Amino acid sequence: MVSLVVSPFMKKPVRLLLLGTAVALVLLLSAGGLALHSGVQTWAARRALAGQTRIAATLGELSAGLRTVALRDVHLEHDGAVITLPWFNAELSVIDVGLNQKVTLKRLVAKGWTLDLTRYRFPAAAPVAAPGAVTMPAPVLVPVAVVARIFQGVFAHSTLPFDLVLDGVELEGDVLLPPAPGVTAGRAHVILDGGGLAAGHEGAFKFKTTVTLMGADLHVTSLTIEGRFAAAMDTPRTFTRLTTRADAAASGPQFPGGVRLVADLAATRTPTGGSYSLLLSDPKRLLASLKADLPLASRHLAGTWKLDVCDTDLAPFTLGRALPTFALDGAGAFDVEIATAETRAIGKLDAAVDKLGPLRPELAALGAVRLVTEFDLAWRGENLRVEHLTADFSSAQPVASVQALQPFEFNAGTGELKVADTARDLIGLRLHGLPLAWLQPLLRDYALSGGNVRGEFSAIARNGGFTLRSRAPLALDGVTLSRGGQPLLTGVELALTPSADYSPQGWQVELLPFAVTSGGRPVLTVDAKMGQLTGKAQPIKAAGKFSARLPSVLQQPAASGLLVLTAGEASGHFAVSLGATKEIEVKLALTELATDPKLTGEKLPQLYAEVRSDITATGAITLTAPLQLERGGKKSDLTVSGTLTPQKGGFVVDTHVTSTLLVVDDLQLLALPFAPSDPASEKPAARDAAPPWAGLNGTIALALKKIIYSDLVEVSDVSGTVRLEAGAARLVDMKAGLGEGAEAKLNGNLTFDAKSSAPYGLAADVLVSEFDPAPFFRAVNPTQPASVEGKFNVATKLAGQAASLGAIVQTARGEVQLTSKTGFFRGLPVSYASKVESTGKIAASVAAVSNLLGSMTGRKDYAEIANRAQAVAELTKSFNPIAYDQLNVVLVRDGALHTMLKDFTLISPELRLSGAGVVALRPGVSLLEQSLTMEFKLSARGRQGELLKYLGALEAQPDELGYVACTLPLKISGTIGQPDTRELNRGLAQLALEKAGVTEKASGLINRLIGNGK
Repeated sequence: MVSLVVSPFMKKPVRLLLLGTAVALVLLLSAGGLALHSGVQTWAARRALAGQTRIAATLGELSAGLRTVALRDVHLEHDGAVITLPWFNAELSVIDVGLNQKVTLKRLVAKGWTLDLTRYRFPAAAPVAAPGAVTMPAPVLVPVAVVARIFQGVFAHSTLPFDLVLDGVELEGDVLLPPAPGVTAGRAHVILDGGGLAAGHEGAFKFKTTVTLMGADLHVTSLTIEGRFAAAMDTPRTFTRLTTRADAAASGPQFPGGVRLVADLAATRTPTGGSYSLLLSDPKRLLASLKADLPLASRHLAGTWKLDVCDTDLAPFTLGRALPTFALDGAGAFDVEIATAETRAIGKLDAAVDKLGPLRPELAALGAVRLVTEFDLAWRGENLRVEHLTADFSSAQPVASVQALQPFEFNAGTGELKVADTARDLIGLRLHGLPLAWLQPLLRDYALSGGNVRGEFSAIARNGGFTLRSRAPLALDGVTLSRGGQPLLTGVELALTPSADYSPQGWQVELLPFAVTSGGRPVLTVDAKMGQLTGKAQPIKAAGKFSARLPSVLQQPAASGLLVLTAGEASGHFAVSLGATKEIEVKLALTELATDPKLTGEKLPQLYAEVRSDITATGAITLTAPLQLERGGKKSDLTVSGTLTPQKGGFVVDTHVTSTLLVVDDLQLLALPFAPSDPASEKPAARDAAPPWAGLNGTIALALKKIIYSDLVEVSDVSGTVRLEAGAARLVDMKAGLGEGAEAKLNGNLTFDAKSSAPYGLAADVLVSEFDPAPFFRAVNPTQPASVEGKFNVATKLAGQAASLGAIVQTARGEVQLTSKTGFFRGLPVSYASKVESTGKIAASVAAVSNLLGSMTGRKDYAEIANRAQAVAELTKSFNPIAYDQLNVVLVRDGALHTMLKDFTLISPELRLSGAGVVALRPGVSLLEQSLTMEFKLSARGRQGELLKYLGALEAQPDELGYVACTLPLKISGTIGQPDTRELNRGLAQLALEKAGVTEKASGLINRLIGNGK
């Protein structure tokens, strides 16, 4: 007998071990109990769902036992799709799943669930490729490879990672369908039940979907899809056969008898591989079939395909979504190497389509299109090989034909082209008559119509690429282009001879030339090249030259009314680089310009311009634009340069405008063709919606060296700054030289109030010092001496409101003050000095003869008349001009835009002249033709006073300076260009005649001599 003796020293550790073991067992049992507790499971599940960022989920309850799983009140939302699941029960052994990798699903039940797709945000459609973009075949290879692996993996790689037994499934719920054209609401009731899936057994599942549609004018209101899915397993983890048969039936007002469509899918594993088939049929015929075999030994999926389907076969089953009209008839074979996804397709296809608007609205313009093609194509990776290809496109008539003239291989990745014989043509393309409507999808907002495009091309392999050459020029007749219903081009003919070169290093397209004619007359000719080198971010570059006959261009609607030209040529060169920074350079020459003789008989200047602009990726613009005018040996120049930097709502401007010489006459002549041909038809300018500087902030600096007006007036050193800020244009420190020692200064604000009917507001101050206006008077009317000669200081305040910018100067109001110390005034243009002087001489001769008679009769009238006539002659000579010591003038333009001579004061040693008047505004009449009304008061002293006193034309009392007021009427009317001084002249003539006792006979003689004052 063996006895066990426990040392006292070992009792305590043993107790601790036993106690720890008991506590661990209790904790393990407690944790297991907690894990099986519904509250703990629900908390853990909710916490896991809360961690999801893309799915919004709520859970009422989760209860998972050793053999059951139950969910209550599940709500899931993703991209607008909402699943509501009231309850879900599943009977399966959790221990078998976790420990034995065995899923035995005795029963799975979910009923009353709802999938709401009414607000589901479907993935956006792929963007439309830009016009001219080349789509390589590489993207097609991805789905081909995927499909190949699906076929391969149905059996070869479909071994499950667990044993599967599925005894029973019961699913029933509703799907709320998203809206569709004409469908206001739609609901699909879904039922799926079945079971019996296990090793050695075939599981069978029945499904049924009933769709109900609501809406006005629906062709189909009800759709039912029911069928059977079967799967056979030889082991708990592998399948031997998968089959599905679906029978769809549609009915509605357009199909009262109903329409059926049957789809059969089958995949069968055999000892040597697998076979697959897909059949689509209606009760009368087979619509589409796809059959393929995948032998294990060859690893090639080989099969055949056949199509005999049209839109009416499928339209009833599209749930209200419109389909294009189409009919597809074709057959062929295919072969896919599973390991490499190398695919070959052989076949014939006859496809007719129409009404393509449901696919993309812009495709509706294509109308009815038919394609008949035969092909033998193969692609592997990025390599496309063409063994044989013919394609004929037609509409009502043949449109185009494409034919591969020898086999070739193209690599979409490297761009390399390989052919067997580089000396033979590669592809032939012939355009029998391509309708312009087929080009409409590329034009987006523009509408194009006219004759069909004709031409012929051939391509030949060269340098790993190809060269495309035109065998016959492309030609289009009767072309009309419009935008938004407004015509831009009408009745023009286009002709071009394009060519293209492509190689792995890049591509290039040439247009030599591109000619636009109208009625056989040249309009525009362009020679251009465009190309791009291969490589990341390489820019597209274009360059060329152009020429245009401006009168023909101006006859087109897009340019109608812009200019009035009877002759003229526009020509130039351009270069464009469209990369990360866009570089644009244009050289333009306008020569041999002539306009309507009614506007001017002078030759118009020639214009030369060179514009260079760089636009960065951020939108910043750097601009340089030198302009030059040439006429009569004189060259005017103007250069605009600066930068425009984007900012929110516009640009920040930093611009400089410079010039060495500007001849204003040349600028005005060049502007004449922009004037309306009938000035009487010119309408008042409409209210501007926004100022020209809208969205701009910054500065425009001016530096103009010399400006010539009419060869008589020069302005020099024009400088200053225009500041654009807060929607206003500020004129800061504007200066200009006006001749020797004369200078003008201008400061002001030009604002824009969008809420006002006259949004433009002007407030400006102008100061002019030492200004001689004589050259300006001579420039306005070269046939007459200047009205005033002298140095003036001018102070002006202007204010105005206008609806358009062009009217702001004409509508400006304000006051002008002019002061001058010395000079000459010719504002009293009397025309009788010489006549009266001649009359005096004649009267003196008559007097000599009549003195003999006078000695006998005592009468000396003719002698007296001679003296008075000579006095008037001397007086009138002093009026024109008046040499003054001081001249002050105040002009005011009132609210009615009449110019008031508010105060006129002239002081000379012997004459003093004061007065006032008005120039009344006559709209549509030039400045020189404006109505003039002036009235002056004349005072005299010295010799002039003696003459007037002798003539009896002075009042009695002198003023404080010794001047005596004259009674002679000084009223001037007429126009600014032709002042009417007849009243003054008649008064002077009357002074020469006024003498008591003059015989009527002598008076009549003198009146006949001087014209009675007229």
